[in-house]
Amino acid sequence: MSEVSIQKVKDPARETLPIFADIAKRIDAVRQRAHELFENRNDQIGRPLEDWLTAERELFGWTAAELSEKDNAYEIDFTLAGFDPKDVQVTATPKEILVRAATKEERKGGKEKVLWSEFGSKDVCRRFELPTAIDTDKVNATLDKGVLHIKANKSVVEAPKNVRVATPA
Repeated sequence: MSEVSIQKVKDPARETLPIFADIAKRIDAVRQRAHELFENRNDQIGRPLEDWLTAERELFGWTAAELSEKDNAYEIDFTLAGFDPKDVQVTATPKEILVRAATKEERKGGKEKVLWSEFGSKDVCRRFELPTAIDTDKVNATLDKGVLHIKANKSVVEAPKNVRVATPA
């Protein structure tokens, strides 16, 4: 099992998350690809959602994931076949886990003529919103046999100090 590094963000309102700049670029790419699909149909209207979803699937990829709650932690299993731990970026905020995996794989054909190829860059991005807050210092991630396993311990909220609790007399 290989460890995956975690970017820990205590206050997402005050800290800029680099993943959001990447997501904005990817959304622009989806918008452009959806428009290309529209143009390839000779500008026939009536299928904008289908164009958008097709562009998203082509550019983002979508892999299987599962969120479970065990003891005092959330666990996420997320398929990332073909990625190495160095290709994976996990960002933990108190209420969500963001995963981005990106790699470039280029194949060069030999003497034969390649008619088509699905080898190339792979880029996957997912956001997992959590039901309750987590302790960002207690998140770990490992990648083993194409499955990213993330464990995020729930945040323990301590009772305020110097507060007296009234007891019935």
